[in-house]
Amino acid sequence: MNFREISIIKHKEIQLDTILYYPQVRDLCHYPYPDHPQGCPNIEKCRKSTVPYFKYLVKQGNYTRFYLVYILINFKKYLEIRQIQNPEFFNSERKLKCLIYWQNSIKSILKDYFERLHEVGNKFYVLGCGSGFSLSFQKVVSSMENVCINVFSTLKINKIPFEIKPINKIKLCNLLLSKEEINFNKKIIQQTLF
Repeated sequence: MNFREISIIKHKEIQLDTILYYPQVRDLCHYPYPDHPQGCPNIEKCRKSTVPYFKYLVKQGNYTRFYLVYILINFKKYLEIRQIQNPEFFNSERKLKCLIYWQNSIKSILKDYFERLHEVGNKFYVLGCGSGFSLSFQKVVSSMENVCINVFSTLKINKIPFEIKPINKIKLCNLLLSKEEINFNKKIIQQTLF
């Protein structure tokens, strides 16, 4: 499945005071969900990363510019394609919607985007969506939740609509921190992505 055909990456510069964070956000990782009664299986991995709470991260890096970068996936189209391509395997709604069958592909698109954004001269620090990943210019990309950012509240206050239990669209959101304006020149970046 070509996820690039059903996805689009968007960005929005936001103000520091619209990024909501507090220590209790880390507790969300312990909440149970299907097949994970103890919460996220990556809790210990995230805790071992040495990323400080968000306010300290901003202070240490002297960051003054903040960008929400998110990929918007046409989830309805994804479900339709999956059912047509492999109805024997995707034989239940739970299996169809399970993130293990789409999340890594979407994160790969985001990683390519960040690499290209960096290659064209932008300098920034990435906080990722969900459990972290790595980039050539940043060894550990910690999740926004791991630095105590309440992602849903931050999206809401910045007027970026989302579905908590997705039916039509899914958004995977990242936060870029920078000391200077990031150039999101679409022609340069899109050349290698889509």
